[in-house]
Amino acid sequence: MKHWKCFTFILVIITGGLRAIGVLADTANTVVPPQIAQEIAAHTGHFEPRIYRVGTRVYSAVGWNISNIVMIEGTDGIILIDAGLSPASSREVLAEFRKITDKPIKAIIYSHFHHDHIDGIKGLVSEAQISESGIRLIAHESLLDNLTDESLLLGPILALRGGYTFGFMLNEADRKGMNAGIGPLPEGGRPGSFIAPNEWVGDRLQTEIAGIALDIMHVPSEAPDELAVYLPDDNILIDTEVLQGPTFPNVYTLRGTKFRDPAVWVHSIDRLRALKANYLVPTHGQPVYGAEKVDEVLTMTRDGIQYLLDQSVRWMNRGYTPDELAQYIKLPPHLESYAPYLRPYYGTVQQAVREIYVGQLGWYEADPVALNPVPRRERSSRLVKLMGGYEAVWEAAQNALDAEDFQWAAELSTILLRANATDTKARGIKAAAFRQMGYASININWRNWYLTSAMELEGGLDERLAAVDMQAVFLPPDIVAALPTGAILRSMTSRLKAEDALNTKETLAIKIKDERPAAFGLEIDRGVCRFIEGLPASADYVLTMDRGTLNAIVIGQGSFADAVGTAKAQLAGDSDSFFAFIDLFEDPWRVKPPLTLR
Repeated sequence: MKHWKCFTFILVIITGGLRAIGVLADTANTVVPPQIAQEIAAHTGHFEPRIYRVGTRVYSAVGWNISNIVMIEGTDGIILIDAGLSPASSREVLAEFRKITDKPIKAIIYSHFHHDHIDGIKGLVSEAQISESGIRLIAHESLLDNLTDESLLLGPILALRGGYTFGFMLNEADRKGMNAGIGPLPEGGRPGSFIAPNEWVGDRLQTEIAGIALDIMHVPSEAPDELAVYLPDDNILIDTEVLQGPTFPNVYTLRGTKFRDPAVWVHSIDRLRALKANYLVPTHGQPVYGAEKVDEVLTMTRDGIQYLLDQSVRWMNRGYTPDELAQYIKLPPHLESYAPYLRPYYGTVQQAVREIYVGQLGWYEADPVALNPVPRRERSSRLVKLMGGYEAVWEAAQNALDAEDFQWAAELSTILLRANATDTKARGIKAAAFRQMGYASININWRNWYLTSAMELEGGLDERLAAVDMQAVFLPPDIVAALPTGAILRSMTSRLKAEDALNTKETLAIKIKDERPAAFGLEIDRGVCRFIEGLPASADYVLTMDRGTLNAIVIGQGSFADAVGTAKAQLAGDSDSFFAFIDLFEDPWRVKPPLTLR
């Protein structure tokens, strides 16, 4: 018995300090020490920190950020493509570039709006430097709109799911030796920065910077605002993230995203193939040298995406459902084995074909039983009874775990947990199954989800969540300051606690003292909040404030209660009623819902 207690204590240490040792009492023999699939361990070598020289004047910094920063050296200055994930890591990259040249920065190009490509900007330049030196900061014309959708509207849930996807909350033992599929494993919660672009690209911009001819093209793919940069005089293509480096592309990402149309993605790759470049420089992974190899990598990648699109559509027309597509569609051998570019380290076939189905046909699988289903908690309770009760399902789940049928063990325990989320036996079985599947997976995102969800089931996630400030990454103060006031206030409509506002019919006018346009309105009408562009015709409350005060409230560094009645904000109308009005809106960043225990 003493030996069992010692072993259990060791398991507690290994798995991150489980609060409920009893959870593992029946399943401890199945828990294994942290490990990495051999193929993943080898894949990590792609992201060793190194500056790669391409041609005579292009340099790619691989391994400092999850994304690369690329430098182009011109006659009297340099051009940087992308800014990395955090100012701290981007400063390190700039220091490496300064060992090559001390020429001033003439331009920075944001390839797209994802945070690993923009958040490090203040590690490269300051706003003052951009203004004083006339540095061109270039992006696609939709970048701010995309940031509004991802950071402001859906930022809280995308940030939380992103934490699971990238393993931000995992213990060091589970992160050691790992990578992110497309780069080194990032650290969670490192504060980001942002500077708004001062030059915008539509479909194409042909320009010259620092004596270098640049062809900047809009190539929507894994991001709708993706820009690629071609150097015609050097025949060098900086494809940014049209190719995601040494992995199968993430046609769908587990953190959540709008539909990434594979047909559009294939078209963008074909547009790049037509350039016949001698060099390919992605912003994830290592450069590709030689025209033949460049064409091969581009062609194989576009063929992999097109194959999944075509075969998904083919079998959708035969009535196949998303799960059936995921079960039956496989890449042909010559594509599946094309290492590392089509190996499932980051994206997977299963994710992609489900996304294609939903993107093309929507969620309905053509069985009316799904139109108005029994609520899943009630359904699970009924299933447990039909299966002989909790004891019978526990036994079946444990037997599946012992037989190394981990998926089935997880599915059986999920039925138990949806009937009763506090079921410690079921939580232990499911967590043990997830750990086994996570350690065996060669897909980094799957691994991180399995292991993080295991932590949630074990009760060891709350403290880690509290320690990782995802808002600092997804909605740093700089991004809030750069977004239009109208976009910020419009996002308030999705924060309304409608159930508390069914009897409310009131209007708030908001005047911003230091901006034009300066007036907006929020009108609550029986559970619906309408955004008004301009001053409302009539208002129950009029709030006058400066934009800096609004920014502080949005990021949680201030409140309406603190501001009203001071020089920061003046209110016309009954203050008690106004605060009751404001209380009808929630702060989604303060809510961190469980994702596995639902």
